[in-house]
Amino acid sequence: MNNKKSPNSGDSLSPPWTTHMPRALHQLEQFRREYTRNWRVNANSHRNQGHYAWMTAQVEGYLRILEIGCGVGHSTLALLKNGHSVVCVEENPHCIAATQTLLSEHGYSVAVIARESAHSLDDNAYRLDYCAPGDAPKADCLLIEGDALGDPQLEQWLKAQPRFDAVACWLLGTHNARGHNVAVDTRLMPSAFEHRIFVQNSVYELADEVLRPGGLLSVIDRGQTPDTDVLKHAILDGHRDQASVTSLQVEKLEHTPYMQTHEEGAMGMQLTAPVASAVPTGPVTLSLTAVTSRKP
Repeated sequence: MNNKKSPNSGDSLSPPWTTHMPRALHQLEQFRREYTRNWRVNANSHRNQGHYAWMTAQVEGYLRILEIGCGVGHSTLALLKNGHSVVCVEENPHCIAATQTLLSEHGYSVAVIARESAHSLDDNAYRLDYCAPGDAPKADCLLIEGDALGDPQLEQWLKAQPRFDAVACWLLGTHNARGHNVAVDTRLMPSAFEHRIFVQNSVYELADEVLRPGGLLSVIDRGQTPDTDVLKHAILDGHRDQASVTSLQVEKLEHTPYMQTHEEGAMGMQLTAPVASAVPTGPVTLSLTAVTSRKP
């Protein structure tokens, strides 16, 4: 998870605010750009470690994918290279632009549905309104500007589409202006960790509505290597709790080694053990953990 600042941080600007844009919207623009720039460093490290190929293997054979968040496009590109078609939901327009550029450079057709209208409420609060998505253009990848939290028109649109074979919720993160969105309750989501859990909760419920029978939800996080039964059961039990309000059945956990990058500009990751008994007593190894659930 992003450990740079919590979602409700960022009350002061550096460099000082000098534009004519309302301060809250200037913060939003600044931190969205910063997130895209920093995540590119992490994404390149994941690519170099072979993670995107490993992630894509989790949904092998499930052709039509709904992806929650595109980052700068490496996961989306890996899916397309593996023969999938992709509909992706992304809140950050700079991530959408980076992904569109990357996919187009590799010869894929990309369509973007821009829906956002941003409104300043005061110096430190903003609201995002989203119009209805409308008709879906034909393309190898459809990038939809939208939010995995509090975007009912998008939810209704997704439910009206042909059912997806799989939903991919991989390596969630968020920019530092996120907590200034009035749709985000910072009392319940004071940090990026809680934000990630709330988004995953929402994705479990959405997946239950949009997956075909037999379809998969793939959730991938970074964390302590699940090399003990206690840790494996803790991770699986956490996902079973998230799935408990749906028909989804948590099936398996897989992991692959992950080396955190320390390159300049990279995002840090806060390691959170799921249970007290899983707190490491020696050197910690990190992994990407993939939890797969199936729609009956």
